[in-house]
Amino acid sequence: MSEFIYPSKEWANEWCRRLNESKEYNDAGKGWVSPILFVVTDLPPQVSESLGLKGTSSLAMKLYLNNGQCQGVEFFTDLSKADAPYILEATYENWKGVITGKLQVVSALLSGTIKLKKGSLFDLARYTTASVIMAKISTEINTKFLS
Repeated sequence: MSEFIYPSKEWANEWCRRLNESKEYNDAGKGWVSPILFVVTDLPPQVSESLGLKGTSSLAMKLYLNNGQCQGVEFFTDLSKADAPYILEATYENWKGVITGKLQVVSALLSGTIKLKKGSLFDLARYTTASVIMAKISTEINTKFLS
């Protein structure tokens, strides 16, 4: 079984692939047609270096979501070029908490641990089930954390 370093392009592509394989997500995501940008801040230096991004403290993964399918991933190290109708931002450690299952995505969003930088919380709330399933699927990836 492959191991994926978080937050690498390979990890994001694996997440996208697994979302597409999940009938549960395919059903729960019906009606959602907007890309979501996941911004990771406060990257530990060893993570940046291992990804070949020495000196980079933030990056973003854009998932192109459409009716329960992930149609691709775009990766950004220059956040000024990263945009989407919905932007979720959290520190590396907080995303790590979601991926390890120690942090629940809905409560993290409501508490501000994960910040909604752009988009409507009301619209996101209609897809709470899909969000929870997305987080659950992320916990199933054989993820390597370097911090």
